[in-house]
Amino acid sequence: MINLPGARPVLNPADFTGLEDAIKDAPRPRKRLTELMIKTALEKPGEKTMEVQAVAAQAAAPREWGLKFQRSPQEVLPTTDGRRARGVRMALTRLEGLGDSAKAVRTGDVEELECGLVVSSIGYRSLPLDPAVPFDAQRGVIPNSSGRVEGVPGLYCSGWVKRGPTGVIITTMNDSFDTAQSVLEDLRVGMLDVSASREGFGAVESILRSRGVRPVSFSDWEKIDAAEVARGKAAGKPREKIVDPQEMLRLIGH
Repeated sequence: MINLPGARPVLNPADFTGLEDAIKDAPRPRKRLTELMIKTALEKPGEKTMEVQAVAAQAAAPREWGLKFQRSPQEVLPTTDGRRARGVRMALTRLEGLGDSAKAVRTGDVEELECGLVVSSIGYRSLPLDPAVPFDAQRGVIPNSSGRVEGVPGLYCSGWVKRGPTGVIITTMNDSFDTAQSVLEDLRVGMLDVSASREGFGAVESILRSRGVRPVSFSDWEKIDAAEVARGKAAGKPREKIVDPQEMLRLIGH
């Protein structure tokens, strides 16, 4: 996004001043991302690390984007006719505590951000899978060490149920690689019993069918995907997302 043509980043230098020491021991992906934001926020036009042409292009960009930290959305503000969003009211927060244990606490101040579109991307929380699988209800994760579920040898987890709802697709990919590495290590040292073959999905499928549950297969998903793309093409966009699960099931003949 920092190099996005026709756009320039607007980052508050005060948010990034003095962060270099704080991220020394951070995980490599987070450290690299934060270092990039620090460089962008604190670099002044004309410094050697920025090309003159790039500086000029950013200055002339018709669009800009920014990041606002330590804000807690409180309310979507409507237009007078109540049909559209005109802004978001946010509570300002401060961090109390250190590292990953830090908590955002409201300061009592609020601010309003004008906008015409609101996209919700917060609020996900994992749920317990089974009483036999440990679960940290406060954090919404399965207690684990590098993907190894605590107290249940041979069981592994990955994604948001492993570390909480943070990061982007590449974060989840790296997280999955980490869990896969744990599985391979356990196979190498003989911690996993691979002497007997397992039925795998065949056993699961028979249980589901005995309960009257019909699984959605990959070919079923392809039908839903094709329908979404076709609807989107008719509307001049990549796809029209189907959000009703019952409509999805009707499409695949369930």
